[in-house]
Amino acid sequence: MKRNKNAAVLNSLTGTWKCGGGFSDVEISVEFKGDIPRVSVIDKYDGEVPQLFEVLWDTEKGILTFGTLWSTGRFVKYSFMSSPIEGRAGVTFSYTDQELWVRQ
Repeated sequence: MKRNKNAAVLNSLTGTWKCGGGFSDVEISVEFKGDIPRVSVIDKYDGEVPQLFEVLWDTEKGILTFGTLWSTGRFVKYSFMSSPIEGRAGVTFSYTDQELWVRQ
């Protein structure tokens, strides 16, 4: 039974994903060969492809995690989880940011 559940989660995460709110031009494609994930990322606005880091699949939790490093220096860590709604995924991400500070 567990194997069937894992296969269902793999299938629900397979595909090309974009932000549902339209806040980003980034597209993330996910596919699996067995339990091995393959991820590709592109910014459709300018065609940039970031460096990918630590693509990991947690079979117990059904969570795919990976990091991206963009030319701007921004590092983004993503966690993808299947959703009970077909064609959707739960995505948590965190990123580095940069600000210009001025002396008082």
